Amino acid sequence: MIKDIENKIHTQIPMTRLMQLELKSIDNTRLITTAPLHINVNDKGTAFGGSLSSITIISSWCIAYYLSKKLNLEDSNIVIVKNETKFLRPVTKDIICTTYIPKDEDIKILKSKLEIKNSGTIKINAQVIENKEICVDFRGTYYIKKV
Repeated sequence: MIKDIENKIHTQIPMTRLMQLELKSIDNTRLITTAPLHINVNDKGTAFGGSLSSITIISSWCIAYYLSKKLNLEDSNIVIVKNETKFLRPVTKDIICTTYIPKDEDIKILKSKLEIKNSGTIKINAQVIENKEICVDFRGTYYIKKV
């Protein structure tokens, strides 16, 4: 599944290839994505804010897509409708983004909305952590619609 999602984003979101964004692992609690610093660097030698924002948004989109497949949606449209990103510290190494799978209760609510209205929203959180400190804290709301 992880390679399928990575192929999808690299095909349909070309900038992910340029960023060298990789999906490293996924389990029942989180998705880990990475991107090298030297490709996503700014004029200060730290990770570019646009790259940090992009990796959190795209990684969270990947979780929404993963959930849609887990809920047996053959086709769906997934879009971000709202987000908040806090840039707390500079990122000085390769970017490692941890995106958290929503709680079972939230997934059940999404499933119910999809069954009743053919659409629903879900909140997804992601963080870029370096040296055990949160550098970027992202919270996004994704809209999923059956096609």
